[in-house]
Amino acid sequence: MVHKLVRYSRYVVTVAWVIAGGWLAGATAGQVRQAWYIVPTPPEVMKDVTVRNVPDEEGNKATFRIMLFSDEFRWRINSFDAVESGGARPQFTPEMKAVLNSAREIITVGASSEEIPPGKSFPEGRVEEEKRAARRAEKIAVWVREALNRPIPVRKLNVGHHAPTGVDETSDQRRVVIILVLEQDENVNIDQSLRSAMASQAVRAPIFEALLTKYSLGGADRFSWVP
Repeated sequence: MVHKLVRYSRYVVTVAWVIAGGWLAGATAGQVRQAWYIVPTPPEVMKDVTVRNVPDEEGNKATFRIMLFSDEFRWRINSFDAVESGGARPQFTPEMKAVLNSAREIITVGASSEEIPPGKSFPEGRVEEEKRAARRAEKIAVWVREALNRPIPVRKLNVGHHAPTGVDETSDQRRVVIILVLEQDENVNIDQSLRSAMASQAVRAPIFEALLTKYSLGGADRFSWVP
């Protein structure tokens, strides 16, 4: 009797694994991510926040993973030589590449510090710095695409020029943020959903509030996307 129960138990386990294997073989990438997610935080990232099922104004939802990069990596990716002059590319770790490749869409964020180019009025300088922020988003997008092993749409978000604060050290205002869209309804408005996601996590991650309120293009009714 005992032997029969053991054989039956093994049979049930085997059938369960076969069913599970068949489901995984036929499941979409999104279903697999929902079942087994989440890829661990890579060493480049100092703040890693996932915000799930955030609705837009029509109730369509998206899930985001918003990553703030470490000071060390920020210096490499946002240095003048790397961003403006085509210098040495930052090398993403295998862990970072795995995270990027887990996304349905990727959003790179470009920001500029409060500094104004010498000899420029504030309005003229702000326009130049907003263009610089757009170039940062574009350059980071290029590096991200090079790390992908499958086609993933990459958007470029320009939050613009940081509001004047009068501080001497402005490097924190050039933070590097990459946002993954992990899941999304077919007709979701990413702009609205992302803004809601960032606003809801402002206490948990103050960088989100800064992006929405401290930069010239972040606080507008709509985000400014780089073509």
